[in-house]
Formats: sequence, structure tokens, C-alpha cells
Amino acid sequence: MSKHYVRLVGLIAVLLISVLDYFIVVDISLSILYLLPIVFTSWHGTRRFSSLLVFVSSVGWFLAEFSAKENLNFAILLWNTAVRLIVFLTIAHLLSSLKLAYEREKTLSQTDGLTKIVNRRFFLEILDTEYQRSLRYDCCFTLAYLDLDNFKQINDRFGHQTGDDLLKLVAQTLQKNIREIDTVARLGGDEFALLLPETNYQNGKLVLNRLQQQLMTEITAYSPPVSTSIGTITFLNVPESVDKILESVDNLMYKVKKSGKNGIEHQLFP
Repeated sequence: MSKHYVRLVGLIAVLLISVLDYFIVVDISLSILYLLPIVFTSWHGTRRFSSLLVFVSSVGWFLAEFSAKENLNFAILLWNTAVRLIVFLTIAHLLSSLKLAYEREKTLSQTDGLTKIVNRRFFLEILDTEYQRSLRYDCCFTLAYLDLDNFKQINDRFGHQTGDDLLKLVAQTLQKNIREIDTVARLGGDEFALLLPETNYQNGKLVLNRLQQQLMTEITAYSPPVSTSIGTITFLNVPESVDKILESVDNLMYKVKKSGKNGIEHQLFP
């Protein structure tokens, strides 16, 4: 939902409620109605705009009361307006804080703590979505598993900090060399996954070769030398389950490792 849409809806709602409040002659409080656009903008918009809308709502209520009601005590009217302003601001700020906390926890639950890319759990959700999309629209995608060769020796010789730095370098290199619609994830340890939607066999081959060359350029300084074993499958159609997809690509990646490492095995399904 765009910020401009949220702001427009919030402002229009407050103006309409203020007009309604003005024309209602009987002493009916519409405070709860003013809260609706405030809650909406606090959750979907920014804290600054929700605070502005609180001020507009309070002014709208004040003008409606002042213009439409007779024999009002002005001091009491100001007091009631101030009370509404404080209550509305408190609600808006609490909701904004709650939304920020929710977004932060959501990001943490979807992100690998070390490399800051997608974690295994969220990657499986993304893959399942792509699987369902492929079933429905008969579209292809390419999935690759990537494993770092000789990573254990790096950890053993130089320590875990050096190993962590290597993992972060690999993640950053992959992330900055893919499209926005692609997904790179750390599955655990030194294993990564790459999902390329709408990518056929030829394009997938070009992408994986380019990524492997880019990785080799970035990690060439490590000794013992670190290389990559990549198993990848382009799915023109999908098998009976996501588990079957994962198993097939995983087996292909280990086939590369067992046959000498530092290579790419790319197959087409079916």
C-alpha cells in the first residue's frame, strides 16, 4: 500500500467525519469515528503523518463543536480538544511503535543473522509460492544449490571469524549480482540457495556461470583455495512436491562435490 494512498484516504476520512460532526445537531460524540483513520494511518503510514492527522482531527472536531453548537463554554471546549489530542496522539504513537516492532521481528524471522540474506525457513516459503505459481501458470524457474569447497579448512586454520567473513562476502556477492525478483538464501553452514523465477535453461546457465566467475574473483585470496560446487535444475514443469525439488537439486550439488568439486551441474526438468 503506497504512502500517498494512505495519506489521501486518511485526510479524506477525517474531512468527511468533521463535516458529519458539524451537521449532527444532537449531542452525539463521533470521537470513535475520528480514531478509525488515525488507526489506519498509524499502522500503514508514517509516525509523522499519523501525528499530523491527529492534529487535523482535533482541529476538525474543535471547529465542528464551535460552529454547530450554541452556548458552549470556550474553556471547556479547549480542554476537551486538548484531551482528545493527547489521547489520539498516544494511540497513534503506540500503534506506530507496535508496527515497527512487528516489522523488526518479521525481518529477523526471515533473515539469516550472519549474512543478512534470506534464511532457510523463509526461502522455503518463497520456493513454495513459486512452485504454486508454476503449477497455475505453467511458468519455468531455475533453482541452484551452492556449497563452498574447503570451507572447513578455512575455519580450522584461521578461525571462525575468518569463516564468517567469507560467508558474508559470498552472500554479498550473490545478492548484488542478481535481479530484484531473484532470491538468494543461506540454508545453513556453507550452503546457499538461489531461486531464479522466469528463467529458462539457457539464461540460467549464463547467470550461474557469471556468478561462479564473480565469486572466484572475490574469494581468490583465501588459502587453501575456496571454490564452489553448484547443482542447478531448470524446471519447465514441476514434480509432485517441493520436497522432490529440494532433493533433486541437493543430490545434484553433492554429485559435483563427489566428482572433483569446483564445478556446475545443470539439468533440465523434465
